[in-house]
Amino acid sequence: MKTYGKLKKLPLGSIHAQGWLKQQLERNRDGMGGHMDELEHDMLWGPYTEHTGCKRWREDLRAGWGAELSGHYWYGVILLAFGLDDEWLKKKAENWVNAVLAAQRPDGYIGAYTENDNQMDDFHAWGTGCGMKAMLAYYEATGREDVFDAVYKTMLWFCQHWDGKNKTRYAGINLTETMSYVYMLTGDERLITWINDYVEFLNRNDLYLISRNAYLSDDLIYASEHAAGYCSKLCDYAAIYKAGGDKRNLQAAENGVKKAAGKVLHRTGALSSYAEYLAPIASYTEIEYCTMTYWQAAMIHLAEATGDPKYLDFVERVTFNAAQGARKKDEKAIAYFSSPNQIFATKNSSYATPGMHIYTPCYPTACCPVNSVIQMPDFLRSAALAGEDGLYLSSYMPAAIRYDGYTLQEETDYPFRDTVKFTFGAEREVETTLHFRIPGWCKNPEFSVNGETVRCTAEAGEYFAISCLWQNGDTVELRLPMQVDISRVDDGDMSGRYPMAIEYGPLVFSLPIPEIWKETESNSYTQLPEGWAWWSVNPVFPEDPYGDGYEREGLKKFNIAWNRAVDENLKPEDVKVEFCEGGYVWEEPRIKLRLPGYRALFAYPPYMKKTIDTYYAPIDVHEELEMELVPYGCTNLRITYIPRAKLPIKPAPCKRWKE
Repeated sequence: MKTYGKLKKLPLGSIHAQGWLKQQLERNRDGMGGHMDELEHDMLWGPYTEHTGCKRWREDLRAGWGAELSGHYWYGVILLAFGLDDEWLKKKAENWVNAVLAAQRPDGYIGAYTENDNQMDDFHAWGTGCGMKAMLAYYEATGREDVFDAVYKTMLWFCQHWDGKNKTRYAGINLTETMSYVYMLTGDERLITWINDYVEFLNRNDLYLISRNAYLSDDLIYASEHAAGYCSKLCDYAAIYKAGGDKRNLQAAENGVKKAAGKVLHRTGALSSYAEYLAPIASYTEIEYCTMTYWQAAMIHLAEATGDPKYLDFVERVTFNAAQGARKKDEKAIAYFSSPNQIFATKNSSYATPGMHIYTPCYPTACCPVNSVIQMPDFLRSAALAGEDGLYLSSYMPAAIRYDGYTLQEETDYPFRDTVKFTFGAEREVETTLHFRIPGWCKNPEFSVNGETVRCTAEAGEYFAISCLWQNGDTVELRLPMQVDISRVDDGDMSGRYPMAIEYGPLVFSLPIPEIWKETESNSYTQLPEGWAWWSVNPVFPEDPYGDGYEREGLKKFNIAWNRAVDENLKPEDVKVEFCEGGYVWEEPRIKLRLPGYRALFAYPPYMKKTIDTYYAPIDVHEELEMELVPYGCTNLRITYIPRAKLPIKPAPCKRWKE
């Protein structure tokens, strides 16, 4: 493969999940990942195999939209199959791939559109690109040339039919990510010419601020672009750079990340949105699941393109926090929208669209469920990247890595613990260099080789290289000391309350809200079988700890467990870190934080159905108490952006009134 990127992914199937990550992927195999096509067969099987889709997509003339959903689902299934090395999933993927090949038209086209449809529809190229990305993943894992040839012919079909001015201004550009990959494998100049023409077409005809020029500008305008779409263009421009080498495309992607990180990136690692469009940060502004997956993919692209490990910090943050906090822990449902502070996940709790906080395996618009299947196996692929000067250990997780005639067994409970151990395996001595990423938050990392300390000469946010003549059984152990970080969230463009966020290493911590999960009415196109459901999640209102006094004063409804505040001058040394043992890591927290806090009675309205802040900042507090926080990913309802306390403490209201 010819690429201008400094690093590249290992072939699919080179990295297998172990430990807690394997457990999560197995849950997904037994949940949405392995079965969503059975729940909505027409939506997820038909677009590429029969040039059909669920009825809605045909009526809306959005066959390309249906192709997006189907293509992304099968891309996730294929990543999951080879990341787990699971034969049942591999066979499922093979059946779909063979059915897609059987449906290819004589002119080479594969996709959801029939010859009677408008084949210049904006979603056409986008949807087809999603499916061809899945086919390329299967080719990468199996080496089947008939699969690659089919994708290649489809790319040439677009070069022929979407030439000149025959291009669209919103979603079509997303085909360039897939076409760039095909160009890197073939060197066919027709492909890179088409890609470059599309970039220039958008520069001349930009409507949604998605052109390269828009990403190169200093402006990020709220509501100008769909948040997930914004991230998908980052993928496009990074991929185009890797294919063609035009540094303007890389600069556009990097500047796009810089703008997003400065204005719309939640501490949980995903972009803030309102009704899916870019929005200022606030405790209750929503994160669309699609956005998490695209943002992660874009950061991996940029880590490959630049060799800069800072992009892997972004990958960890979104994967360990935002992405986990919107998943049902049995992997049988996700929330389309979620937020840092979320007291309800019900039919009426979303600001943007009714029902989009509900947990379900397949919404009628299933873009978020299918993207959730991609999230974790795509993260697995970021465990190691290949460079000309050796292997780069880029994201830490329990995994088995096979590369260039040797293996690495990576044993760790990271991010819940700070140690990672690699064991080298080979039949012969291997002289090579291993590069270990030091996260940007990590100070004073510690390394040892075969038990002997190695002085680390790299800084936080760099790779540390260890060159050696490696033998079977050699070990590298690294410790990445984690520290408590306390900061004020800048929500000045939205709420102006500047709440507090508390982190430990790559994990963001939340005050968990006890949950009641209740089956609710399904809005799926097809009836869900037994064992599957739509879920409404409500908070458990605890008993009044003040007893009859508060109830008589009519204040019981206010005295709820999540009305809390912290001192804005809280110091890291005031926070106690508690390590725990348990079962599945996202159900039973392996780490908790204990810290001093305060009771703040009137932070949130008592009869609300949506999460909303109504307090002055800082907020009046009435009693000191200890707070216990858990990783964001271990919650579905929580308070993550914690109000600042107004000190000194005031007497409790009922006591003041009686006096």
